[in-house]
Amino acid sequence: MPVTLKDISKQVGVSIATVSRVLNGREANGFISDETRQRIFATAIELGYKPNLLARGLRGSRSSLIGVIVRDVADPFMSETLKGINEVAIKRGYRLFLGNVEQANTAIDYGTMFEQSHADGILVLGDLKEDEQAVEFLTSKHRYVVGVVDRVTRRQYPGVYTDNAIGSRLALDHLWNLGHRRIACVSEHSAYDRRLRAQTYVEWMCEHGLEEHIHVLQTAQSPRAAYEVGLSLFESPDIPTAIFAVTDRIAMGVLQAAFRSKIAVPDHVSIVGYDNLEFAQFLTPPLTTINQSAFEMGCAAAGLLLEMIEQRLESATVADIVLHPTLVVRQSTAAPRGP
Repeated sequence: MPVTLKDISKQVGVSIATVSRVLNGREANGFISDETRQRIFATAIELGYKPNLLARGLRGSRSSLIGVIVRDVADPFMSETLKGINEVAIKRGYRLFLGNVEQANTAIDYGTMFEQSHADGILVLGDLKEDEQAVEFLTSKHRYVVGVVDRVTRRQYPGVYTDNAIGSRLALDHLWNLGHRRIACVSEHSAYDRRLRAQTYVEWMCEHGLEEHIHVLQTAQSPRAAYEVGLSLFESPDIPTAIFAVTDRIAMGVLQAAFRSKIAVPDHVSIVGYDNLEFAQFLTPPLTTINQSAFEMGCAAAGLLLEMIEQRLESATVADIVLHPTLVVRQSTAAPRGP
């Protein structure tokens, strides 16, 4: 038989209400002694107590469950963001339901599942393909929804994201200040933020009178695909002196293509990435990139959602959190070699 609050209260020698307040984190400060709290927790662990989160939801109280809908759980940036979300959730006494989606109807399915399981709120991690229907459904069925890395401007519900235009300009200004003028961009179109980075590159090149050198190459979001695009670029007669890759994963593939093509980095070509994923510092050479701290973004998003839940804040009254990226200079960029 499942262990109940009554079983714990009997063994510890306190009331069921006291046990409930401690295990649900709702005891008043100073009302229950630390010794009693520790005995309750220790007894709950010893007896194998497992809270019935669904029952909490059915009673109208919080279920302490957070639903997370992820565009691509295999993306290292998403994985780092999830770590931040999970750390904040666990510290605040919440658990996560995770759903990986590739299309809008899957997001709707997860939204329905989270509704049935009485999730207190939902985090949407990454923008959803053909997602307007899914966004409308989620916001109509769930009061507390927060987006993470899912936008470049305000949407129907609050979100946490970085200013991708500023980040792209930081990367390009760095190359300009080193003396680069023939700068190419390797991009992909699967997400709003990456499209904005490529768009900003085109705008920046025009602003600096470099229209004749605009060169945007499209690839899939994987190092292998970027590697193939890089090989074709380095086989061309007019190799740029610098490359702006819109993600670190793309930069990794381009770096490998340069190595295979015997193009020295940064002696013959400089490469800048975007994201500052953990592996960027361990590439050869270490990658210059734009830092937007996926972990911190996850922490901020989880904190924002839990604040909305616990203070009963309406989505329309909650402002987006827009983080400012920074440039991390490593050994993959240098001044271009003379003719």
